Amino acid sequence: MDSFATNTAAFDSWLHRHYDYINDDIEIADLRNSHEGRGLRARNDIQKDTVLFRLARDHILNIRTAALGKLKPGNQEVLETLNQWEALILCLAYEMMLGEESRWSSYLAVLPEKFNSLMFWSSEELEKLKPSNVLQRIGREQAEQMYSKLVPEYCLRLGSKKLVEYLTIDRFHVVASIIMSYSFDVDDPEDDPEDDEDEEEDFDEIEQECIKYDGYLKSMVPLADTLNSNTNLVNANLSYENDALVMTATKDIKKGEQIYNIYGELPNSEILRKYGYVELPASKYEFAELPLTVIKQTFVDNYLSSLDSKIRETLFDKTAELISESEYLDESLEDQEGGIVLDAYEVFADADVLPELLLLIQILTTCYESFETDPKWAKKLARTRSELESFINRCILKSFQLVEKNIITHRCVENLNKCVEGRIAQYGTAQDYEIPASYRDFDRTELASIVLRCEVNCLRNVLNNFPEKYERIDDSKLLKNVLKRKAEADTQKHKKQKT
Repeated sequence: MDSFATNTAAFDSWLHRHYDYINDDIEIADLRNSHEGRGLRARNDIQKDTVLFRLARDHILNIRTAALGKLKPGNQEVLETLNQWEALILCLAYEMMLGEESRWSSYLAVLPEKFNSLMFWSSEELEKLKPSNVLQRIGREQAEQMYSKLVPEYCLRLGSKKLVEYLTIDRFHVVASIIMSYSFDVDDPEDDPEDDEDEEEDFDEIEQECIKYDGYLKSMVPLADTLNSNTNLVNANLSYENDALVMTATKDIKKGEQIYNIYGELPNSEILRKYGYVELPASKYEFAELPLTVIKQTFVDNYLSSLDSKIRETLFDKTAELISESEYLDESLEDQEGGIVLDAYEVFADADVLPELLLLIQILTTCYESFETDPKWAKKLARTRSELESFINRCILKSFQLVEKNIITHRCVENLNKCVEGRIAQYGTAQDYEIPASYRDFDRTELASIVLRCEVNCLRNVLNNFPEKYERIDDSKLLKNVLKRKAEADTQKHKKQKT
């Protein structure tokens, strides 16, 4: 028996000694042949709503149950001043340092030592993921800042000099990756909502997140984290009771089928970033991102060609700034924090786009189609903020009234398509990559190619299957309405010139 099987057997024995209930119809399976490590499999047919296992809350690993919280008086309070990640990293690292002395040793032995998540890719390997925006979310710098905060200061405050030596930066990344891949956010039974209300003023004064005010605990849940995730095949769900956690079948499961949980509604880019694998042919929740930089370039390149490029760029920047500062949009979009001018916009596999994106493109289209009628006027607006602001606000008002009714102009759709085409062009040869039909031991180049092609597919779907719920109208009527005041001003100007 190899170490993998030995560790699995020891873990299974530990589970049956400590858990309240484990259904005899499930088993921990060796899925290395399909490159899935361990997983949970049905020994017999399982009906929907069947309880698969139940465990008491004191058998999950978090700051309430970890040895570090009990190492010396006051440790629990110190841990509660940290955020969820910081506290659990220290607690889990301490248990790993204890080795066989840890009450969790049989569980810790089945956790991975090597990872394929993006934190562990070289800079050359990460290059293969360009132009995906997932590269902006790896978080290596933030992780290293966290390490500098915790080691050695908090290790010593918690009474463990050995933890300072054990928790190197490399091991810190491993522990953090284990938590990213395997942890659950479990509601905190000790949280008192009335206390939260009493301490609301204190909470406002706190500059950083801390566990004390969260209402949940980031936790390691043995066996629950043995289930692999699949957004398309998910058939089980973990629920929280007052004194226990319960895994239940959400569908009928046939004998021999794998039992899947779901890590979240994530696209392949995020699954790869956090967990180091991809789903075939795609995640159920795929999306690509359309950066504001691409939108800017599209409008700068396609309008006002008679003007200098610097003037065109300045005009776009000022226009986008005024849209982002619009009080009308702030009042009209109360549920939308941060306005509609974002760094990037999600484009979904079903060809739908964020309302913020559609509204922005319609506003920009209205502005730029208007600018195009009189480039000299547009050049003047670029130099005069007050006049530009007045005109932009009119475009915002008229565009919002349309989009609110699911109406957009033909030119808006054309400009959206040009933006999407510009984004697709950035993917280069990834546009033509053929996603494999079945799983194998993919290298990192292949993983990157699968992620990129999934994103390209989302973008192409917008071009080919834009939602029919939006009625399309001609631009001329909208432009006439928007430019009415300018036309009146021009008429008055001509009359004065004649006299």
